[in-house]
Amino acid sequence: MVEIVRLVKLVKLVIMVTITRLEDLEVWQEAKKLCSGVYILTSNYPKSEEYILRKHLRESARGVASNIGEGFGRYFFRENLRFYGIAKGCLGEVKSDLYLSFDVGYFKKDLLDRFIKQVDKVELKLNGLISNVVKAMKKHGQ
Repeated sequence: MVEIVRLVKLVKLVIMVTITRLEDLEVWQEAKKLCSGVYILTSNYPKSEEYILRKHLRESARGVASNIGEGFGRYFFRENLRFYGIAKGCLGEVKSDLYLSFDVGYFKKDLLDRFIKQVDKVELKLNGLISNVVKAMKKHGQ
């Protein structure tokens, strides 16, 4: 059993090392799906929301994927964490705006549930990425 745990840790380390392109980063892929979905969802919002809720929801969703991308492109661990933290904040804004949009009747419960599930998926992967960066910092004495 101990050998299996060691093997799993080794495989995770090898996977981390082999990700050299943003396009290969699962959390970014999922954030991009969320962003695309938000753009489609908000295209049906009323004209009165064009520069308010619709704009903010789109900017926040874009901010999740963009800040993951920017963090991934940075060289130092602290810079990675800074941008991943901003992405996490943007994700909270997306979640809040989705609930507000549902509360005012812009879409039905089944759509809310689908989007919240995607938000939670991105959050889980983002937390894992942040945790891995923190571990790497400790390993390198930072």
